[in-house]
Amino acid sequence: MGFLLNSLVAVTSLLTVHSPHRISPPVFETPIEAVSYVMFDVDFSTFKRERFSLKRAYPFLDWTTDGCSAPVVGGEGRSFNFTHACIRHDFGYRNIKRLGQFNEVVRTKLDEQFHRDLESSCATQVRTRKIRCLMWAETFYVAVRATGG
Repeated sequence: MGFLLNSLVAVTSLLTVHSPHRISPPVFETPIEAVSYVMFDVDFSTFKRERFSLKRAYPFLDWTTDGCSAPVVGGEGRSFNFTHACIRHDFGYRNIKRLGQFNEVVRTKLDEQFHRDLESSCATQVRTRKIRCLMWAETFYVAVRATGG
């Protein structure tokens, strides 16, 4: 009986563990408001965790991605994983272009958000890997700014 009681206590305590805050994506009148929300109002860790909820909330937006199209290195390396940053960047570019809102000011804003997302991807790394990760983040950002996309 002691084993069964201990097992029940263990399972019950796991059920009360605080799960990460789930978002309830708001309803917007225009697609551009939804794009702006996903790109600039949702913080990066929430975007990574809630991407599929956002996709369900805004199915009319373009969620296609080619991931990180960086030649040779791709989106992951020993000290970095920029996959989600690239996914959100693709989301912004594709939707802003599709909605006819793309210009140099908007491009700069999207690329600066990409830069912040890249750096956020490095935040959990240990010191030596974090330094290398931040160097890769800068390389990706400079490449995007130079190539336009």
